[in-house]
Amino acid sequence: MSVEADPPARSGVLAGSIGALRTLILGSLLCLSAPTSLIALGWLMRRMRFVALRRAGLPAEKPGWVLGPTDGPWRLLAGLAANIREGLMAAISLALATAPFTVIWLLSWWAGWENSFSKGYEQAFAGPLLGLVGVAVFCALMIWLPMALAHQAVENRSLALFEWRKVRSAVRHSGWAYVLLALATVTFALPLFAGRGLVTFASGIVPGFDDMSAEQAASLASAIDLGLAAYLFVALLILRSWSARVYAASVARALDGPDASVWQDSALSAGRLGGRRSWSLTHWVRAAALSIIWFGLAAQIFVGQFLNHDWHLWLTHPFLFLPWAG
Repeated sequence: MSVEADPPARSGVLAGSIGALRTLILGSLLCLSAPTSLIALGWLMRRMRFVALRRAGLPAEKPGWVLGPTDGPWRLLAGLAANIREGLMAAISLALATAPFTVIWLLSWWAGWENSFSKGYEQAFAGPLLGLVGVAVFCALMIWLPMALAHQAVENRSLALFEWRKVRSAVRHSGWAYVLLALATVTFALPLFAGRGLVTFASGIVPGFDDMSAEQAASLASAIDLGLAAYLFVALLILRSWSARVYAASVARALDGPDASVWQDSALSAGRLGGRRSWSLTHWVRAAALSIIWFGLAAQIFVGQFLNHDWHLWLTHPFLFLPWAG
C-alpha cells in the first residue's frame, strides 16, 4: 500500500514546490517597480483574506496571479483583475492612512536637509521639530495600521481600513502576538535598511567596484535590486500571513466579549475560535510597547534617508505602502 501511495505523494510535493517557486519569481519581479507592485499588493491582500478565513475555520479560495477560481470566459484574467482591484483599494487606503506622517517627514527633509544648502540657518529648528512630530504621529498610527490593513483584506471593502470601531476592537483583543508581529516587522526591515546604504558603501563592500565600467555597475545594481525584491516579497508574505492569523484570532476573542455586536456583520463572525476578554490595563501596556517597537522602524527610515536621500522614499516604505523595492 505504501509503495502505491508514494508516487502521488511525491508528485504533490513536486507540484507544491513548483507553485511556490512560481509565486516567488512572479512576486519578486512585480516588486521591482511601483506600478507592478500594485499587483503584488493586491495578491497579498487576497492571501491575507485566505489565511484569515482558514484560521477561522471558514471556506476560502486561494488567490491566483492571473487565473480566476471558476470556469467561464473571464477566468483567464479574473485573478489578475482581482489583484489590480484590491491593490488599488489597498494603495488608496494606505496612502491616506500614512500621509499624516509621511508628508510631515517630507517637509522635515525639505526644511532640514535641503534648507541647509540654502543657508537658511535661522530656521534650523524647523526640520528636526517636524521630524520629531512625524515620528510621534507614526508611532501612534502604527498601533492600529497593521490590524486595519488585515481588516480591509478580510472584508474586501474599499476604505474598510478606516472602520475605527472594528479596528480598535481587534487591536484590543490582539494579545501579545500583535506585539511580537511588530517586533518581527522591524527586524525583517533591517536588510532593506542596509540595502539603501549599499550605494554609499559599495566601494568598501564590493571588491573592484571603483574600477567597474558603467555596464558592470548597472548589472550589479540590477542583481542587488532583484535580490532585495525577492527578500521583500518573502518577508511580506510571512508578515502579512501572520497579521491575518492574529486578526482572525482577535475577532474570535472579540465575539466572545462585550464587542460581539460590533462584529455581527463581519466575514469572520461565523468562524468562532473562542477566547477571553481583553483587560484594559494590558491593552495600554501593549500599546506602549508597540510605540517603542515601531520607533525602531522610524529610526531605520531616517538613517536610511541619510544614506540614500531620494525624496520619494519619505512617502513610501515597502512595509507601509507599496511593496516596491525601489
